[in-house]
Amino acid sequence: MKIKNTFVGLGALLLLINSSCVEDLGNYTYTDGESVIPVVISEIQDNIVVKKGERLEITPVLKNVSDESKYAYSWYVTPSVTGGVLPEKTVLGDTKNLDVVIRLELGGYFLSCEVRDVERDVYVRHQTLLTVNASDVTTGWYVLKDIDNETDFDYINNDGVIYPDVLLNLASPLNSRLKGTAIAMAYQSTRYYHQQTDADGKVTTLANQSALHILSSEDIKTFNAKDLVLFKNYRDEFYIAPEVCRPQYIKFANTDLFMLNDGQIYAIYGMMASVGKFGGSAPGSYTMHNDLIGGFYGGMIFDLKNHTFYFVNAYGPAITTFPDKKATEDSPALPLANMDYTLVNLLTANESVTTTGYAVMKSVSKDEYYLGTVAFSNGSACPITAFDAIPSGCEFPLAPVKLAPRTGNFVYFADGNKLSVYKNASGLADRESVLKEFPAGETISYLLNPDTNPNYLVVLTNSSSGWKMYFFTITGPGNPEFEPEATVTYQGTGSGRFIIYRRS
Repeated sequence: MKIKNTFVGLGALLLLINSSCVEDLGNYTYTDGESVIPVVISEIQDNIVVKKGERLEITPVLKNVSDESKYAYSWYVTPSVTGGVLPEKTVLGDTKNLDVVIRLELGGYFLSCEVRDVERDVYVRHQTLLTVNASDVTTGWYVLKDIDNETDFDYINNDGVIYPDVLLNLASPLNSRLKGTAIAMAYQSTRYYHQQTDADGKVTTLANQSALHILSSEDIKTFNAKDLVLFKNYRDEFYIAPEVCRPQYIKFANTDLFMLNDGQIYAIYGMMASVGKFGGSAPGSYTMHNDLIGGFYGGMIFDLKNHTFYFVNAYGPAITTFPDKKATEDSPALPLANMDYTLVNLLTANESVTTTGYAVMKSVSKDEYYLGTVAFSNGSACPITAFDAIPSGCEFPLAPVKLAPRTGNFVYFADGNKLSVYKNASGLADRESVLKEFPAGETISYLLNPDTNPNYLVVLTNSSSGWKMYFFTITGPGNPEFEPEATVTYQGTGSGRFIIYRRS
């Protein structure tokens, strides 16, 4: 729903036009805002993004104004996030048209255009969103890749413009690539803390920052998401860095940051101020799988050493076992600790208060595979709601690339240039089917069903000429089929490994 942010003011009273009230008007006299001041402000974008230091020019259209000299004009901003304090107002201009070089701090603001009737001291105000960035690399698609055993990423903005080799060309310092092949990346929109020391030795803590966390096979780096300045490298990420640098995965879930390195789980609890460093790993003797499912209240991981699912609380961090799955009429009980199964993949479908997904598992003593249905909310409830055998001969369990879609009882999987689907429904003659074959020489490396647009299936492939990213339109919710031709395709150099979409 689109809300028109137009306000009418009379002294200290604000009347919001185009909003709704309860129909019981009571014993009051109401005056329509347009009869107080009929001016209408238009031709201002709903969402404006500008880089710090750039000139912002806006020419509004005023309707129902016969003599513009009768009005006073004001342009000002207030922070869009205030942290519970009274927002500070910064005036940008006092003429009808705005023409100003933006010197504001990086972040989000409400930009207001106010037109005041000087004689009657009433005004109308139009409000829009203003985002001040220090980099062209903001909202859009990020393709994490490696080239010549170094990790970088390409950025694609919402207009389809590609910015290649961002860490090489746009980060500070330049050529901030990571050694090794690309593993994963995570965008943390807020609640990241970082300490910096100036030339005089003064230490300043930057609070509530946004950050980009990037993992390669040999390094970890964190960048300021607003200006791509390097915050931390591997040694800086920890209070005491582990001797073995073997990054596995990183995930920002709700307010917490989880990271797997060398079989150990680390976390930064997001509900408390910090300095943005990982402490010690969760105590215990274990070897964690690469995959992690995140939720609102913690994470779900699997220990390959003890064949046990654990709930991980970022506060600590601390790990605890889950309750076992109870027997039902359709299935026997399933212990989640010291299991007779090991984990192949832990797949996230829809991340929410209850995160859904699948656990692909293999018997430790037999050549048998199973698909566990996951509904994970916290550590006090069993996250496995069903546990079904995968028919013998299926290619799905060992496929190198898998994706749990946001809706539907099936899993996409890929091997080589073939994209297929496994349907998790008993009684089907054919559980697996090939959906699409990509051109010879292309190998599918990653699949994504983005939460920003669940109607898209995004397919990342690699070939000798570089990566390609295809966007296919899914034909209906809960349906694995999609339109045969991609709606849009992007390509770049290097080998693409991971995709994220950054919202802001």
